[in-house]
Amino acid sequence: MMRLFRLGLSLLLFSLALVVQAQADQPRMSETLSVFGAVKQEKTFSLNDLKQLAGLQLHAVEVMCMSGANKGQMENLSGVALKTLLEHVGLKVDRGKDFRKLAIIAYATDDYWVTYSWGEIFNQANGDQVLVYFAKDEVELGSEDGRFALMPGNDVSKGGRQVKWLERIEVRLLAP
Repeated sequence: MMRLFRLGLSLLLFSLALVVQAQADQPRMSETLSVFGAVKQEKTFSLNDLKQLAGLQLHAVEVMCMSGANKGQMENLSGVALKTLLEHVGLKVDRGKDFRKLAIIAYATDDYWVTYSWGEIFNQANGDQVLVYFAKDEVELGSEDGRFALMPGNDVSKGGRQVKWLERIEVRLLAP
């Protein structure tokens, strides 16, 4: 009987350790999204702020990673175009030609980050489809994706530049 009790207790403790480890492996949720750097007005957006700017929806997005592996399809992503978000804060450069020297860096809470050039966002049709999203199928994102995420709607391999747990967007003026 005592042996059975110890076995049960050991299994319970092992299960608890697995749950704690799984929670520790989960990236931190961000409740806000900051846009900063070479912008006219640095701003921290709440979920409600982004909902007011929202207007872009991607209906069926096939997610392929860079290796070519199919990661499945995501349906009905709702949010705001990255371009709209950047227009809202305004881009700050000294000369018009400096716009083409801007890099946009999207950071996640798990230290993952991706880059876009100004030209990709503002000078190509694909830029209209880079989505900062906060809902899938009209349900707000949760711990699986973070409060905010970014999806490059027209990239061939979308998985490589998808950012879950999005927390910050930096606009940086590059210099040689």
